Amino acid sequence: MEANAKTQAKRIDWMLICLMVIMIAGYILIHDLYKNQSAGKLLDNHHWDSYTLQALSWREGRADLGRNYSYLEIAEYQGKFYVSFPPFPSVVIFPLTFVFGANVPSNLLVMIYALIAAAFAYKIFRHAGFKEGSSALLALLVVWGSNAMWMSTVGGVWFQAQLLNLALLLGAFYAALRGKRILAYALVACAVGCRPFSMVCFIALFVYFYVLDRGKSEAPKRNRLAFFFRTALKQWKCFIIPICIAAAYMWYNFIRFGNVFEFGHNYLPEFIESPDGQFNVSYLFTNLKRLFLRFVKVNPDLTLDYPLFDGFCIFVANPIFVLSVVYIVTDIVCKKLDAARGAIIAAMFLNIIFTCMHKTLGGWQFGARYTVDIIPLVCFYMALASLDTRSSVTVNAAINRGMKRSRAEVLPQTEKRLKYYEIFVCAFGIMFNVYGAMAMTFLQ
Repeated sequence: MEANAKTQAKRIDWMLICLMVIMIAGYILIHDLYKNQSAGKLLDNHHWDSYTLQALSWREGRADLGRNYSYLEIAEYQGKFYVSFPPFPSVVIFPLTFVFGANVPSNLLVMIYALIAAAFAYKIFRHAGFKEGSSALLALLVVWGSNAMWMSTVGGVWFQAQLLNLALLLGAFYAALRGKRILAYALVACAVGCRPFSMVCFIALFVYFYVLDRGKSEAPKRNRLAFFFRTALKQWKCFIIPICIAAAYMWYNFIRFGNVFEFGHNYLPEFIESPDGQFNVSYLFTNLKRLFLRFVKVNPDLTLDYPLFDGFCIFVANPIFVLSVVYIVTDIVCKKLDAARGAIIAAMFLNIIFTCMHKTLGGWQFGARYTVDIIPLVCFYMALASLDTRSSVTVNAAINRGMKRSRAEVLPQTEKRLKYYEIFVCAFGIMFNVYGAMAMTFLQ
């Protein structure tokens, strides 16, 4: 039995290898088309790559860039110029500058982030019991069937941050499913240095681990509050690395802007000149309407008309949200919505609300790219829901055959296949977003 388990653990996952090969081949083909366009070739450093400029400044012992770059989103504060985005992508790039100098291949870098994200998504769905082919198709939906598709072909500053965030969060949730708590929390802390709203993922992790710990012992009828704190405090070791990483972010913000919470965006001209600033509740309802009720228009000649900036229906731009709604509604109807999944929904809701309180919703490729940051939470939810369904179905079927529960719970579980509507959603999402990537390069 033990030898068989070791054999299974060492088994080469050829489906994952095939997925990586197909994606790499796809990027080579795409960049062959891009070679005479502004996006550039696969090994090019993209001209929007301000993270490399920041890393080069660090090598010179400076936190500022030394001068302004008019074609980039640069924050100006007290006569100095700074990268206006959270700094973690520059941490990744910093060692690469010793090899490539100013020519870090940022187009290749975003491709690598996309491959890592797809691999973690695949692993999450495999862990949740999906068959290899279904897991690969869902992984493609996550990366190629979302706004991440176009971002993964252009090594600009915004896209580096979002794709690295996507890879880190998917890695965090896979680590959580494998019981690697410290790693999971650390990866989320790194992700916050790419996209600050990723901090909501701490909520999902904390409640998930709390539910696991609570399940090992029954809460006493008295002193339930004490039981909660005692169980919650079991996670204290997991917070050490995130606290250290957060302190580093705060220190870096303070030496640049004199404010531990300021990454620099408030000092961009577009927000300085805005009467309501970068964040305001006055933006909320307009942006919510754009994200949920703004669709593609089909003209009489069958050409398409769609927005490029500030919002587009997320169910069309990122169809994995269609699957998330189905899973959530199913759990509610079947009364399976536990605290862990409720926390994931809360984290998704908070991310959407925070995003919609921002003045803009992200430009280009349908204007919904900010919602890619929520996709790892969707994958985590789908995994927990699938694990719950597989476990209950398998155990109940075994019990119906007359087996005891203790024996039924350790029986091999049937792998899950995608339903027809899920395959349709995956195919549509991939087709539409590959079109979007091409449209952004050749039609605009």
